[in-house]
Amino acid sequence: MASTFEISGHIDNTPEAVIAYVADPRNRPLFFPSLKSISDVQGEPTTVGASWKWTFVALGMQFSGRGRCLKHEPGKLYSFQTDGGIQSTFTYRAEPESGGTKLTVSLEYQVPESAKPKLPTGDRAQKMREEEARHVLENLQLILNR
Repeated sequence: MASTFEISGHIDNTPEAVIAYVADPRNRPLFFPSLKSISDVQGEPTTVGASWKWTFVALGMQFSGRGRCLKHEPGKLYSFQTDGGIQSTFTYRAEPESGGTKLTVSLEYQVPESAKPKLPTGDRAQKMREEEARHVLENLQLILNR
């Protein structure tokens, strides 16, 4: 069963700059705390079908796989999917807001069977997801705010 999560926040930069930054997977370890590495980028990252290897670390567990670009609309939307250790789909949506950008990050994912016995449940699990998402958004603000 897939889980979903969404967070939105304001970034003081243009929608074009925000989407351009998040669409390059080589930038992702700079703003996504649990993402250990990105390597082997194949193709232009914003081209549908471009792919890369990723390694993610959470709760003392390491997962690896490949990501690939699903959709890119400059200044509006970027979406990618991961396969391998964690199945997920991330979608970043940008829209003009108060001289900057409202960025909404949506995530749909499946927790690997091997991780389920180690993960907290209920309110604690929700709190951990919210905390990670807040860090991602704060890091993007620190990097991208003008």
